[in-house]
Amino acid sequence: MTFSQSPSGASISESEFLLFREYFAEKCGIVIPHEKMYLLETRLSTFLAQAGVDSFGKFYKHLVSENNPQMAEKIINAITTNETKWFRDTAPWTVLEQRLLPQLVEDLNLGRKSKVRIWSAAASTGQEIYSTVMCVDNYLSKNLVGKAKLSDFEFLATDISSSVLDIAKKGRYDKISMMRGLDDYYKTKYFTQDGSAWDIDPKIRDAVKFQTFNLQNSFLFLGRFDVIFCRYVMIYFSDELKKEIIRKINDALLTGGVVFTGNYALLGMFDDNYTSNQFENITYYTK
Repeated sequence: MTFSQSPSGASISESEFLLFREYFAEKCGIVIPHEKMYLLETRLSTFLAQAGVDSFGKFYKHLVSENNPQMAEKIINAITTNETKWFRDTAPWTVLEQRLLPQLVEDLNLGRKSKVRIWSAAASTGQEIYSTVMCVDNYLSKNLVGKAKLSDFEFLATDISSSVLDIAKKGRYDKISMMRGLDDYYKTKYFTQDGSAWDIDPKIRDAVKFQTFNLQNSFLFLGRFDVIFCRYVMIYFSDELKKEIIRKINDALLTGGVVFTGNYALLGMFDDNYTSNQFENITYYTK
């Protein structure tokens, strides 16, 4: 059984698809449904010529025998969709500003916390974590917050792909990226135009620690957090892996900590250890 031809001229068979499906599930937890078989074929086809092979089966054997981490990352990048935008869905940052930051700042001022830690667990090219830092900095600048300052917050951004994190670290975005969710207020306050590109304020950029990380790995060395953004990534995982990641998130969250997921059902997986909260179009969870 074969499917429509890829740009390389090779077609992927059912057995070849299953090999790659298992490969991606093992490497990064992503489960590729059969209806997306054409997508895998199209996006991997260019790698066949690079490897000097003429079939997906031969490419799979080459991939496994070479065991090259750089090649593995390239094909993972090819089949993943790094969809991101500034303040995506808006509601999580409204919750952060209106419901979470007043208490977190009070805890800092009263010495109940020495740091507030926030993690973007699938950071892609940085829009989510930078939206968060800008939200925090803007809140601190607009409100009477006592001694609390931006350096009292630690921001961690991780992604399985080092190449998207390299983009994020630069904090430099083109015109199209800037148009996706960023309003004029934040654009004017935190960005400087340089030709056709826009550079984020170094204060915002330097507040973030970026780190390559696979969500299948242990969270223990990351420490514990007050807020975790794990949005629109678990949708690609098996139910088993979703449950494992939620268990690890539970261990990584401080009591009273909050986790934001995307706008999709997680089948009651947070029910045991969390309070479910509704705000506008999102559900978020408090430990």
